[in-house]
Amino acid sequence: MSTYANQISQHTKIGGLVAGTMLLAAATSLPELTATVSAGIIGNADIAVGNGLGSIIFNIFFLFLLDVHFRRHRLFLNVSDHHLYTGIIGLLLCAITCGGMILHLPLSLLWISLISVLVTAVYAAGMWYISQKQTITQGSSAASSSVETIYVPRTVQKFIFFAAVIFVSGSALSVSGDIMADTTGISATAVGSILVATATSIPDAVSVYVALRLANVNLAVGTILGSNAFNVLMTAIGDLFYTKGSIWNDTSNQTIIIAAAGFVLTGLVMAIIKRDHTRNTLTYIVPSLIIVTSYIVIITSILFYNENS
Repeated sequence: MSTYANQISQHTKIGGLVAGTMLLAAATSLPELTATVSAGIIGNADIAVGNGLGSIIFNIFFLFLLDVHFRRHRLFLNVSDHHLYTGIIGLLLCAITCGGMILHLPLSLLWISLISVLVTAVYAAGMWYISQKQTITQGSSAASSSVETIYVPRTVQKFIFFAAVIFVSGSALSVSGDIMADTTGISATAVGSILVATATSIPDAVSVYVALRLANVNLAVGTILGSNAFNVLMTAIGDLFYTKGSIWNDTSNQTIIIAAAGFVLTGLVMAIIKRDHTRNTLTYIVPSLIIVTSYIVIITSILFYNENS
C-alpha cells in the first residue's frame, strides 16, 4: 500500500503530505478501527481505548526504530515542516483525551461523550486545514497528464482493494483480547495497549518500512502522525457503539498514562522534525534511541502497574 500511496502522491496533486496523513494513514488504521468498534460493542472500554492510544506510542516507537536502522541515510533531516501541523493536531487530541479521562467529564450529546465530540471536531478541522495548506503550497508541480491517466486509476483500485483486505483482517482481535484478559489475569488495558495495539499496527509498520526504503520520508512521517490522529478519532467512533456510558470514563488509570505518553512522544517527534543538520551519525540517532527506550520503559511500567494493581 505504501507503493501505491507513493505513486498516487507522485502522479497526482495531493502530494506526500496528504497521501501519508489522510490516505495511507486512514487505510492502514482500519484494523485498529475494527478492533476498537468491536471492543465497544462487547463493552470492553479498556481494550477499545487502550488499542487506540497504544497504537499511537507503538507507531512512534517503530518509526524511530526504523530511523535507527536507516541511520546512515539520515532521512529525518529532510522532513517537511508541514508535518508540524499534523503533530499539533495529535498533541491536541492526546491532550483532550488525557484531560477528559482525568476529569471524568459527565457531559454528553445524546449518548455520545463530550470528549468524543471534541475529538471529532478537532480532527475534522485539522484535516481540513492540512488539505488547504497543501493546496496553497502545491505551486507549480506540472506532471505529465498522460502518465497520470494511464496509471493512477489502476493504482487507486489496487489501493482500495488492499484497504478492504486490511479492514476484514482486524475484526477478531478485540474478542480474543477480551478472552485473554479474562483468562490470564492480565489487565484489559495492557492487552489492548500492548498486544492488540501491536497486532493492529502491523500494516502501519510495514507501510512505513516500505516508504522509508523508497526514501519517501514525508510519506512515512505523514503516515504515522496521520494514523495517530486517526487512532484517537476511531476511539471516539468506538464510543458510538459503547452502550454502558462514556467509553472514556470507564477505563482504568493505565489509559491516562498511555495518553500522556502519546502526548510526550508526539512532542518529541515534532522536535526531531525541526532538525536540519547533525554533526555525525551518533548525534543523529540519539533522539531516536531516546524514543525507542522511552517506549520500552512505558510498556514495562504498564505491565508492572498491572502486577501490583
